[in-house]
Amino acid sequence: MTETVRRKPAYRRWWFWLLVLALAWLVTGFGLVPLYLASAIPERVQQYLGWTADTGDVSFNPFTFTLTAEDVKAKDGEGAPVFEAGAVTLNLGFLQLIRGSLNAQQLTLDNPFLRVDLLGDGRTNLVKDWREHGATGSNEGDRSSVQWMLGEGVVNGGRLQLRRLPAGDDNEPHTLTLEALGLTVTDVATTDQDKAGSYSLQAVMGEQVLESEGTLSLSPVWSNGRLSLDNVSADTLRAWLGDHLPWSVKSGRLTFETAYQFAHDNQGIALATRDGQLSATRLELADHEQPDQVLASADTLAMQGVAFNLDGPELVISAVTGESLHLDAVVSRDGTLNLTRSLRGSGETSSEGDSGDGRGLRWSVGRLDINKSTIAWLDERPESAVRLALQNVELSLGAMTEQLEEAITYQARGELEQGGTVSANGQFTLAPLTFEGGLNLDQLMLAPFNGYLREVSELEVLEGRLNLSGNIDIDVQDDPLTGTFSGRGSISQFDGRLPDEDDSILAWRELRLDPIEYNFSPARLELGTVTLSEPELGVVQYPHQPLNLVRFLGPASGEPAGSADSEAEGAPPLIFRLRQLDLANGEVRYTDHTPRPSFTSRLHDLEASVSGLSNITPQQGRFSLRGTLDDSGDFRADGTIATLGTDGRSEINATLEELSMPALNSYFGFYLGYRVDSGKLSGEGRYELQGTQLDATNHLVLERLELGEAVQSDAEITAPVRLGLALLRDEDNRVSLEIPVSGDLADPEFSLGPVMMRTLRASLVKAAMSPFNLLGSIADLGDYSPEELGGVAFLAGETTLVMGEYTKMESVAKALEAREEIVLTIRGVALESVDRPALEARLGDDESLPDNALESLASQRGTSLKSLLVEEYGVADGQIFLREPEVRPGEGGEGPVTIEFELESR
Repeated sequence: MTETVRRKPAYRRWWFWLLVLALAWLVTGFGLVPLYLASAIPERVQQYLGWTADTGDVSFNPFTFTLTAEDVKAKDGEGAPVFEAGAVTLNLGFLQLIRGSLNAQQLTLDNPFLRVDLLGDGRTNLVKDWREHGATGSNEGDRSSVQWMLGEGVVNGGRLQLRRLPAGDDNEPHTLTLEALGLTVTDVATTDQDKAGSYSLQAVMGEQVLESEGTLSLSPVWSNGRLSLDNVSADTLRAWLGDHLPWSVKSGRLTFETAYQFAHDNQGIALATRDGQLSATRLELADHEQPDQVLASADTLAMQGVAFNLDGPELVISAVTGESLHLDAVVSRDGTLNLTRSLRGSGETSSEGDSGDGRGLRWSVGRLDINKSTIAWLDERPESAVRLALQNVELSLGAMTEQLEEAITYQARGELEQGGTVSANGQFTLAPLTFEGGLNLDQLMLAPFNGYLREVSELEVLEGRLNLSGNIDIDVQDDPLTGTFSGRGSISQFDGRLPDEDDSILAWRELRLDPIEYNFSPARLELGTVTLSEPELGVVQYPHQPLNLVRFLGPASGEPAGSADSEAEGAPPLIFRLRQLDLANGEVRYTDHTPRPSFTSRLHDLEASVSGLSNITPQQGRFSLRGTLDDSGDFRADGTIATLGTDGRSEINATLEELSMPALNSYFGFYLGYRVDSGKLSGEGRYELQGTQLDATNHLVLERLELGEAVQSDAEITAPVRLGLALLRDEDNRVSLEIPVSGDLADPEFSLGPVMMRTLRASLVKAAMSPFNLLGSIADLGDYSPEELGGVAFLAGETTLVMGEYTKMESVAKALEAREEIVLTIRGVALESVDRPALEARLGDDESLPDNALESLASQRGTSLKSLLVEEYGVADGQIFLREPEVRPGEGGEGPVTIEFELESR
């Protein structure tokens, strides 16, 4: 009988349980796990991050351990979106999962969004939320219970939003959004590992492009690699680097490539870069406090060897090159330079050596080279601000740091926009602002510097070119400016005037100064030899005003240098020394607007020498000069010059020979009422000047002076000046005058020319009004006084002179012969009270006196005097004029009868 074999039940077969397990795995993997994960993911996100999460469809492949979640969204504790993804695909490692770690062999995110907030304490919102939720537990094991690693992570078309939250609650955060994000990450983990992972990142921000690759570790968080930023905007730079830059980036585009190191832990964020290359185009920088004011701009700017360390912070640049750079430099009234105002805070703080938080930026630049650039200079310290513009600037600077007191070497060259070139080399410091080195100015136009000049004079420069070479050492951080200059220079084709005058007051062809020694404060100027070629000086006298030279030598403000006010402010006067001045072919033009028409004169072909001039007592200078006055007069002068700016005594001896006097027509017409027909003027003068007080003696000789036609004059002159002139002449037809002059040169009413003319007029009037007082200088008067020669006495009723009167007439005749231009006028006179009784006494008893007897007597007396002078004493007939005879009443009955003479000029 066949034995029946009993089979095991299927449930006792291994394959059965394997099938059951497979079915359970499939049910669990495809059904239960997605259900679990759909609820567990939001729960775990809430547990470990404090976020509120939501997912769409969740699927899990139990064979490949691939998890896919669609439409994943998460919001932080404040309800703000923090993460989104269209799809999240995660391929897990089974063995590592069994060991207690989460191993994602591959993680793929499609179109994700992640918001990362950089908090004020150096953390990010992700780290903050993780530490506040996921890192909590009863022991260290709880803190590290969740560990994960990622073999490969891929982000396709994502967005990363970086927000930099300000310290204050009222300010808006700075936001940077990276779009079209492409990210690949390999071998990163939250556990310590021997080898760090790597990453590759590409993103765009509008027109800005970000590319980066390198290593990455999450435990602790650190990374190094290379980063490149292309076409970064000014808004981005202000938002993320504004607090670390001394200036605000107003506009421009920047491209930057660098190697970097980054770390983040409980100590904060550490960031360092090296081997950076930076280029900027159309860059504009502004002051943080005045963001609308552009301080500097550049068409192109490049930096090589850039290194930055956030721990400091510290910025190192090996070299900077720029083209078409423009600087707007402004020196304010307090002496502050706008370009260094932002640097002062960082420099002063860093110099203390404190490495803690809150320290200013430490920086260094190895070299700077600029070309094809411009510098606009505005100095607001002078009363009239000075504006200058340098173009085609070439500048090279040596190493510089935030230690602003350290010296920086420089080489510079530029062209003044108005004309001329400037070149310099040496070293300088930024704070305090100092310059030291060689300076060369070639054909530099002086007109733009009028603001500086008007601090010491009202002179306005119209033309002038400066050549200057030497060494300069100045310090401009405080007022007053200090420093020295030593060199030589020249000023050519100079022309300057006062603001309200049309003609130049000072001009020359060339002025050479060699050597020049100048100290800024206390101000001291020492000149060696000064050579002045073809100078022209225009001196103008206005009615009731001082000479224009007073304004030329004083500041535009009207306050003279060294005044009490300026000394009270602690500003010492300029110390000045001049060893030698040689002047050749000069000209001085003098215009006096007091007379009408104005008087003009010029001293030309002037040669002069001055030595030992100074304003330091007891220094006394000497001078000598020679020139031609108005094409005819030979003028010479020499003497001593007192210490400048003091009340010391200056002495001048002057000589003038044979000046043609028609040149003085304006003066003669205005003060005497006559033009000059001919004549020459010579004279000698001695002038003593103490302060502004002048005391002078002048000996003038008027040779063959002849007055011409009468002209209208403002001076009311009734005396016969022609007669006075004739009486003042000597036998050689000369008039000699001693004219003392004294007055205050600072007095607007005082002018040397008018004073001398008024003195001449007074002498002529005096002579004309008392003509016989001068006869003694003309002829021998014998025993007669000038008063006695003024008339002659007749016997009563007769034409016979009183005894002794004939001798008097002889003296008068001699005077007339000596002065042919003098005319004697005679009026025959008869006195009713004297001559009538005498005539009647000679009549018989039956005779009576004719009616015209007295008229006839008066006429005969005049005629007899003329006949006596002409026929007996030889006086020219043309010098004697008879007037209409006159009968006068007379007083008393006794004689004699006197006829008075009158002198006139032809």
